[in-house]
Amino acid sequence: MDEKTVVSNSTPLINFANIGQLEILQVLFGRIVIPEAVWEEIVVKGSNYPPSQLIKDLRWISRKDITSRELYDILECELDKGEAEAIILAGDLKADLVLLDETEARGYAERQGLFYMGSIGVLTLAKKSGVIPKVKPLLDEMINRADFWISKNLYNAVLKDNREF
Repeated sequence: MDEKTVVSNSTPLINFANIGQLEILQVLFGRIVIPEAVWEEIVVKGSNYPPSQLIKDLRWISRKDITSRELYDILECELDKGEAEAIILAGDLKADLVLLDETEARGYAERQGLFYMGSIGVLTLAKKSGVIPKVKPLLDEMINRADFWISKNLYNAVLKDNREF
């Protein structure tokens, strides 16, 4: 099977690291590429947090610089550095997918013609692919351990869509 190019922002990596489930990302996507700003946010600035060490040592996560500083200057006015660089890097690499949780960043990704998925989408894909048996326990863990915010309506919709309600 052809390996897909997947770029990630910080939040999905942190969410899965905080619940001890980074391997879900590896099983689903093989390799993940992150921009330097995401590395900086997670590994350098976040060095005191457990996800930092986990992510720093993974060989299936690689780093790459972005090429378009002009687009960065535009996006960085509205998004954080990691989101802006993840969107640009996904475009640079003609990525098959960019992992983003934040609504505003997803809007920019969509306007750039990129396919995106968030942590909830990854959990749903993992269940459909047989990687995990249920979404609810891991989603609850993300909410409780990773401070992942999700509205009650979306939470209920996700469980209903996954036939866990």
